[in-house]
Formats: sequence, C-alpha cells, structure tokens
Amino acid sequence: MFLTAQGGFLGPFAWIFGKIMDLIYNLLAGSDGIANLGVCIILFTVVAKLILFPLNFKQQKSAKINMVIQPEIQKIQKKYKDKKDQESMMKQQQEIQAVYSKYGTSMTGGCLPTLIQLPIIYALYRVIQNIPAYIESIKAMYAPIAQAVLDTQGTKAQQFMVDFVNDNGISGASYAMKTFKNLAEVGVNNVIDVLSNFGVSNLNSLLDTIGKSGDLSSNVSQIDQIHSFILGINISEAPGYKLSWALLIPISSAVFNYLSMKLSSSGQADDVANNSMMKSMQITMPLMSIFICISLPAGIGIYWSASALISLLIQIGVNFYYDHQDMDKILAKQMEKAAKKAAKNGGKKSFMERMMDQSAEAQEELEKQQAMRKNSAASLKNYVPSAQAQKAVEENKNKQYKSGSIGEKANIMMNYNNTKKEEK
Repeated sequence: MFLTAQGGFLGPFAWIFGKIMDLIYNLLAGSDGIANLGVCIILFTVVAKLILFPLNFKQQKSAKINMVIQPEIQKIQKKYKDKKDQESMMKQQQEIQAVYSKYGTSMTGGCLPTLIQLPIIYALYRVIQNIPAYIESIKAMYAPIAQAVLDTQGTKAQQFMVDFVNDNGISGASYAMKTFKNLAEVGVNNVIDVLSNFGVSNLNSLLDTIGKSGDLSSNVSQIDQIHSFILGINISEAPGYKLSWALLIPISSAVFNYLSMKLSSSGQADDVANNSMMKSMQITMPLMSIFICISLPAGIGIYWSASALISLLIQIGVNFYYDHQDMDKILAKQMEKAAKKAAKNGGKKSFMERMMDQSAEAQEELEKQQAMRKNSAASLKNYVPSAQAQKAVEENKNKQYKSGSIGEKANIMMNYNNTKKEEK
C-alpha cells in the first residue's frame, strides 16, 4: 500500500512534489518557526494548484467556449430530432463535429487537461499519504521507533504487532500485518510506512508494550507536535464516525466540492446532453469526499478540503473573468486559430473528424454487405432449376449407393431437404 517512496511511472512526479513538501516544511520549521504538518499541507496544496493552474484554465476556457456555441449544436440536433435512421445520425454527428472544428475545440475539450493532470494528482496524493518517505527530518523522528520494533524479534513480538494492528484498527491493516509477520525480512523504511499511520496514542501504547516508552518519549512528543492541528485535531488519525472537531474537515470538503461543481456548470442550458450527468456528479462527488475524509487520516482530508477550496476560488475567478470578456471576440480568435491550424496541416482532418469518417465508411460498408446478403437470399428463394437439373435430381434419388458410404448419406440428406421444400 505504501512501500516507502513511490516508484514506477509516478516516481518522478512524487519525487518533485516530495522535494517541494520538504522545502516548505524546512522553511516553516527553521529558526523556531511553525513545525506543523497541517499548515505545511495547506501551503503545499496552494503550490500544487498554482503549478496545475495553466491546465485548469485551459480546461475552463474550453468548457466556456463549448457552452457559448451550444445554440449552434442545438440547432443541428433539432434538425435531426425526428430522424433515427443510422445515416441521419451519422450526418448529425458530422455536422456537430464541423461546428467544434470551426471554433478549434471539441466535445471532449475539457477531458485532455484532466487526463494530463491525473498522474500529477496521484503523485500529490502519494506524497501526502506517506510524508516520512519525503521529509527527512520527519523520517528521523520515526526511525528510532521503527528500529526498536525491528529489535523486538521472535514469534511472540511479531504476533504482538499483528494483534496491535487488529485491536487498534490501524489504517492499511493488511499491509501492516504483512509487514509485521515478516519482521526479519523488512527494513526500517517499511516499518516507518506503517508507524506513520498509527497516530500518537497508538505509538505510546506500542512503546509501553515493548518497554521503550522512556527512551523514545521525546520522539513521540515531536511527532505529536507536528501532527497537532487547530482545535486539537491530530492529522495522523482518521476523524471516524464519532462526534469531534475533526468532522469539520469532511464537511468543509463536501461543501467546497459542491459549490465548485455548481459554479462550473452554471450557465449551461437545461437540454444540454450531459446536464443530467453534471447534476448527478454534484451530489456524488461531495458524498465521496465525505467518505474519503472520514475514513483516511485527517492529513489527507486537509489536503482534499484545501484543494476543493482553492478549486472553488479558481472557479469564481474564471467565471468573473469570462463574465467581463467579449465572448464574440474570443470566438473570433478561436476561429482564426482553427483556420490557421487547418491551413498549416494542409487541410488534414482532426483526429475526431477522421474517426467520424471511418465510422461512416464502416457503416456504409456494413449496409452494402447486408443488401448483398438480402439479394442473395431472395435469389435463392426464387430460383427455379432447369429441366436438365431436375432430371439429374430425379436420377440421383433412385441411384443405389453402397450401404454406409458417404454417397448414401449425402443422398439421404438431399432427399430430406427436397421433401421439406415440397411440404412448404
């Protein structure tokens, strides 16, 4: 689930954001500053959103343009409203695609920036999920505790760790148990991955049990200090389904997510094709954010809530910007850019246009094959054998074949088929 620092495809993204997180923490903690992970996560989220802002703005621009050109799209849809045949539906899609191409956008114009952001967002989430793997000074607080766990060898000690994870409802329990069942085979980093999700109260219980409370109490105090957020919220512990100030995190996340999505869909016509989907997402996304922020450590919830708040502020800013812009001029520029791009490509069609053409060609070929099969079936049904052919059939009926031979079996089958035809 954690496996220390992220590897694979997301590794470089996580490394970059890990360095940013480390820099922010050291700047805050330096010279008796604010050594607090909650504040660090909020500032980190602001930096991450600023990095992603160009992609977000491009996505919002595409969405605004698509919203403005909806009357043209709806005019085409009205034209083909009562035509449900395949040819009309294909023509409708081609005409709609021509409108999008004219303005240099597409029906999926907002999807590409989102897809580009996905690996970055996963990497951000990965850094927040396993902070000690990326901030060396915090890792150093956990290292002596992890080493004390590793030094507690033997089957009894391993079983204690497994029971401890189960009894205290530690997050990531399956990974934790796998780690503690193989203490002899894991390293300090793997144990730190699990301990960073224990929470301060669980760490104290653990140290008391292995007899290291006095030796490592200062480490736990440091960990407690950096994890303590406002109103006594501990960011290493999940809010859970109990009444506490920590519930403000999932509630605020849901509210900010809802308002952001509500603003992003404002101005859309009621009959836009994806309008019902947007309304559904306005409910499901906030509910999902509540579940995530309640179930996972509060640090993840702070990141999720801060991200939702910043997205809301960005959406307000984008809406304000476009509300004070001349959309006709923006559309004119888009058309000019699209025309230059088409001229540069020598009239080469876009990917979507090529896909539409290929789909139309495939449909045309399918219809041809169906017509050929229909004509062939009609020809066979109306076929009348010549007198010579009928004579050959009659002779073949009376012809004697060797018992059990292929000829005899074929003759029996032919006579059976002829009998069925005569009955019809």
